[in-house]
Amino acid sequence: MTEKPSCNGTSVLPYLTGMALAVAVAGLLLSCGGGTSDDGGGVGAVTGTVTTTISDPPTCKGPMAPSDLQFNRVWVTVTKVRAHISDTAGDTASGWVDLVDLTNNPMQIDLLGGQAGQCILATLGSTMALPAGNYQQIRIHLLENNPPGGTATPSPNNCASVNGFNCAELADGTLKLLELSSQANTGLKIPPGRIAGGRLMLEAGQSADINIEFNACNSIVEQGNGQLRLLPTLHAGEVSVADTISGRGVKRTDGTLLPNATIIVLAEQPDANNIDRVVLEQLADANLGTFSLCPLPAGNYDIVVAAMDGSGVTYNATITFNVPNGTSMGDIPLEPEPAPTTSPGILQGQVTTTDPASMPTGADIKLAALQDATPSGGSARQVTIPLFGSSTPNVPTEVLMNCPMGTKCADYTLNVPASNPVVGTFSSGMMTTYANPAAGTVLYKVNARAFEPGTTTPSCSPAEITQNLDAADMPLAVTAGMTTTVKNITFTGCTAGF
Repeated sequence: MTEKPSCNGTSVLPYLTGMALAVAVAGLLLSCGGGTSDDGGGVGAVTGTVTTTISDPPTCKGPMAPSDLQFNRVWVTVTKVRAHISDTAGDTASGWVDLVDLTNNPMQIDLLGGQAGQCILATLGSTMALPAGNYQQIRIHLLENNPPGGTATPSPNNCASVNGFNCAELADGTLKLLELSSQANTGLKIPPGRIAGGRLMLEAGQSADINIEFNACNSIVEQGNGQLRLLPTLHAGEVSVADTISGRGVKRTDGTLLPNATIIVLAEQPDANNIDRVVLEQLADANLGTFSLCPLPAGNYDIVVAAMDGSGVTYNATITFNVPNGTSMGDIPLEPEPAPTTSPGILQGQVTTTDPASMPTGADIKLAALQDATPSGGSARQVTIPLFGSSTPNVPTEVLMNCPMGTKCADYTLNVPASNPVVGTFSSGMMTTYANPAAGTVLYKVNARAFEPGTTTPSCSPAEITQNLDAADMPLAVTAGMTTTVKNITFTGCTAGF
């Protein structure tokens, strides 16, 4: 698209990873009555109809989910989706544009209600005549669990028995309230770093599909008291539901299917720190091994696949770099962990948080296991590796008996493939040959990001730490079936939390 002058119009698409919430917006035409763009443009024009939809691959839906927290349902109640041309605009600033306004008729959505391979979960609504522009911030608003009297509420309400409007049903049928932060009212923020291309470009007279991905499986944290809290993982971008990346996971040894397997598929793109971050994740069909990643914004993705078959044998991560959206990848070879020990490696560690006065404070921590890999003709990247069952990638720091003095802390476990990855690169419309896994020590890094409790706002300074050492200050190596203790990750200068 050619960049047009902007006013304060909007197109929005958040991505959330684990359970994904996708919003597709169709038929965008924009105009505003006068105003200057954020990048020095002139007067904008209006769009036609913007249609917003939601999609979500149910990657933590029990019993095959690769997560210690397995769910049957995750209900959230959406009231509004807004966008702004400024990435720093506060919730009360002028210039916000409603992509969808459901204030008078909130929509309660089961984020796990879709089927494998389903791109669109639900349609939120349509809006006409929005201002054209480059939108750098998107916010999705949820109905609070205890709204003021007179507030419109959904009927029926699937969370009524737990006295709220946002809740999760565990695999055993237990219904738990999903606690929200105050940010649910001001809007769960999707900043430029989580919007494909850094912004949504809505042009006058042009149409667009906007996708909001709400990754429910990666957006719920269990507190020490057993309560569940929303730790939102959101992404957004312009998409076409016709474009997918598809493939099939097979045994590298003979090309046959994996028996009764849990095959985890991640679509990733590198961030400013050269860390491949998950844009969309999915479970492949347990019997056929097939997957279809959608909806995805235009661009190239690094596709990472790992698996565990029904007998408990784990398979190394296979990384395919630079796969264009719309590609049918065919068979993706998965290398089994060699006998006699075929179980995952285990990374265990602790994160601590303190405020600028070195006093204990709480934060929400998102953890990822990284391995270095290099595309053909490119430079090394730090790739996010899929995690196997009983991993705890989302943890809140709290007062625990084993916390170091003067801190709040969280213990975590990451169960990972215990071999080096199989690596291939997509180039000039063709796949290169997959290289054998590198021999020798299997090295990992643990990346931790700290957020203000229940928000997407970074909490500490720095807000991100990558640890590559074990408790003995040696390189962080993994062995199948063994536990490696990660050197403590220490966040300081954190915003006062709970």
